[in-house]
Amino acid sequence: MLATNRCSDQTGRQKLLLAIGLLLLGLTLVTPTLAQSQNLAELSAQGKAALRDQQFDRAEKIYEQVIKLDPRSAEAHSNLGLALYMLGTYPHAITEFRQALGLNPHLDHTQVLLALSYFNTGEFDRAVPLLEKAYQTMKEDPVVTAHLGLAYLRQEKDDQALVVLSHWVELEPNSADALYFKGKAAMYVASNSFSQLTKAAPDSYRMLQLRGEMLRQQNLTPAAITEYKKAIALKPDAAGLHYALGTLYREGGRLDEALAEFQAELKISPDDAMTDYLIGDIDLQRNELDDAQKYLAQALSVQPGLIEAKLDLAKTYHAQGKPDEAVKMLRAVVASDPNDPDAHYLLFGLYKDSGQTVEARKELEIFQKLKREANEREQKRMRLDSID
Repeated sequence: MLATNRCSDQTGRQKLLLAIGLLLLGLTLVTPTLAQSQNLAELSAQGKAALRDQQFDRAEKIYEQVIKLDPRSAEAHSNLGLALYMLGTYPHAITEFRQALGLNPHLDHTQVLLALSYFNTGEFDRAVPLLEKAYQTMKEDPVVTAHLGLAYLRQEKDDQALVVLSHWVELEPNSADALYFKGKAAMYVASNSFSQLTKAAPDSYRMLQLRGEMLRQQNLTPAAITEYKKAIALKPDAAGLHYALGTLYREGGRLDEALAEFQAELKISPDDAMTDYLIGDIDLQRNELDDAQKYLAQALSVQPGLIEAKLDLAKTYHAQGKPDEAVKMLRAVVASDPNDPDAHYLLFGLYKDSGQTVEARKELEIFQKLKREANEREQKRMRLDSID
């Protein structure tokens, strides 16, 4: 269970933490002489039942009585701590967990609950060592993973936080909290790195490249182009610079300049599939079909799953009068991604041109359905944005 300002799904976290605590219930730590007491045995049974039924107020009262009868029962102190933890009484829970561990230092799950209690009271220096220890053996537990990552984040250990929070996303890929905090850690790591770059190498080509990227994100294309040119002047053989500048030229319709930059990039990074694809795409736009086929095929030899290159190659085959090869390529695209609207639309045109009306109608219906669903998603997103 994350702190209330950290996580919204309290019920799910409570169940997970309760499961951790209930593992303690099977321990037989009551001393033999006291265990023979009928009253103590009855109280212990009632306490366990109260915890299982999530009657934490009742469990607290019962275990207080148990401890009066048997103050050296590590189990009783730990279970009282669990009840207090679930009630949100963290300082008192810490006291009980510490007493339980003092009596039996081998209660691993009690150490986890103590760590979570420290976390929820903001005592991160105490929480982190315990969470790190737990993480070594409970790496697949999302509760331990989440709390360790968030504790690192609170301690401004952003690199460590990003590693652990990324693992949280692997464990719970659909968790909004996991995704949010991973993104937050990544943002901090990037910000720290860029800040250090500004101090360490303010006049470097990397600094110019960073400025170009930031200007591009702000849609300040002419200024971005200027920064990339400066970076290339300082480091003409740096991988990625010509590619980035070429994409800016391509987006602005300056195809000659874009092609020159992509060709320069290919000399530096000869096995870059995206560069091959973009060259082939420009050749296709210019109806230079043989060159387009060459570069698109080259891109797919490096990255066989590059959908954009497959679509362009299908268009190239079609323009070359090779409809069967175009259809074969598009069917391969649809097999890997049935929801690609461009592939279905291109298939519609090919089937229509060849007189295969049934197949053409089927592909058109699929295309229209996918476009309609995409429009509905966009309208829904716009409505949500207007609400925010």
